[in-house]
Amino acid sequence: MQIIVTIIMRKRMFPITLIISLSIGLISFQTYAEPTLSDIKQMAAQGKSTAQYHLGMMYLSGEQGVTKDTTQALKWLTLADQNGSVGAKYSLGLMYMTGTGVSQNQSTAFEWFSKAAKFGHAQAQYTVGRMYSEGVGVEKNMPQAFEWIQKAALQGYPPAEFSLGLMYNDGRGVAQNKQQAIKWYTQAAEHQQSNAQYNLGIMYLNGEGTSKNPPLAKKWLQRAANAGDQDAKDVLKGLK
Repeated sequence: MQIIVTIIMRKRMFPITLIISLSIGLISFQTYAEPTLSDIKQMAAQGKSTAQYHLGMMYLSGEQGVTKDTTQALKWLTLADQNGSVGAKYSLGLMYMTGTGVSQNQSTAFEWFSKAAKFGHAQAQYTVGRMYSEGVGVEKNMPQAFEWIQKAALQGYPPAEFSLGLMYNDGRGVAQNKQQAIKWYTQAAEHQQSNAQYNLGIMYLNGEGTSKNPPLAKKWLQRAANAGDQDAKDVLKGLK
């Protein structure tokens, strides 16, 4: 049984371009209950950055009484950025990364994400790190990738916690450290990252960076399985 377990491929990170594509699609789930659309438009016209940001996002998603209009989205997000909105910087990065309302340009997207990241925006920090790790829009640089992903992980951003665990596990951008891998996988697993739950279960099963602990292995593999992870289900079947 041990031989079967150790050859199982660990979960990896999805390409950053796929993650960004999914992110732009999820914008429509954001809601702004108060104030009213009329109030938001009035405040945006008055130069209030929060209202400009919200209005830009409403035009980008085409919800809450606003017809989708990427030209208007670009206009209001640009104004919001000029008035200090960090979220607008990140959203402009998404637009350039996906070519939504603008010509697709990964280098320009990286510049916008970097601006947001420097202001402590966790998703932007993670995105910058991933772009460095894959050489998307910027030259590949693993130490820089580690630095930015770590910043996001330290803010409790679950995908970054999982990615940091992978980097420590594989020694990518940082010296390999299985104990640190377990630490970050655990944090991500506790934040419901099923890939981290799976990897953590495998490490406890094989005794990597820790003593073998079948009960803990089964606990985390079961959580991954409950989240729909087929690999975890297959491993659990083999342990019965």
